[in-house]
Amino acid sequence: MKKFTLGFIIGGVICSALTGFAVEYAVTASPFPIKVDGVAKSIEGYNINDSTYFKLRDVADAVGGFTVGFTNNTITISTSQAEPPEPTSDDEPITIHEGEVSQRRFAREGDTVIKADGTEVVLKKGPHGVLGEGQGVAPDLGLEIPTGFNKRVEAYKVFSGTTDFKDSTGKSVINAHYYVNKVTGEGHWSAEWMAMTSEPTTDGTFEYQLSEDKNWIWMGSEWIQMYVQDPTEEELQAVRDANGLN
Repeated sequence: MKKFTLGFIIGGVICSALTGFAVEYAVTASPFPIKVDGVAKSIEGYNINDSTYFKLRDVADAVGGFTVGFTNNTITISTSQAEPPEPTSDDEPITIHEGEVSQRRFAREGDTVIKADGTEVVLKKGPHGVLGEGQGVAPDLGLEIPTGFNKRVEAYKVFSGTTDFKDSTGKSVINAHYYVNKVTGEGHWSAEWMAMTSEPTTDGTFEYQLSEDKNWIWMGSEWIQMYVQDPTEEELQAVRDANGLN
């Protein structure tokens, strides 16, 4: 593992007591680009007395291998991880095992998703600009966000992140939901679902009727989003039976 000399910058000016008097060092932004394993990273550096310093958390986010926290007025550094982050670049496609917990970047067009049955799906954007639209996969389900807090994306849960991650429509997923339609197996962020599907304009004709795109279900007297539901296997089977999907 590479070794780094890390400095933690607390203020804009550092004062040191040397031989009875204070010495002030001006802090300026480092002009040098940063690369990790040949991949450019956006890390803000600081030049102090001809030495370059970085924030610990910035380095943890970019390099991986350790996490940084602050508990009980103590800076904490942890090096324990289930597995190291998968090295990627902005241009290099990755393989995603659907639903498995992993620490990687968000899914992008050109990535390959391997479903539980072994089917491989190459992600592409659909007519509404949504990644994976109509492909029956949930590429970001199980994603463990590569930040110091390791927030995991799970269906029907709120994701509270610390970085401005965006979905394929350009919307931030901070405090967003990730929903999976259990009938189709397709998963998207809430803004992506809103962009690609809308409530049918005509009433349903029978209980459990699915809309044409299978993303809405007729329940008594109204259409509700199928993808926000978490049906039991018995309820799911009733939906399949009602719509001839067996």
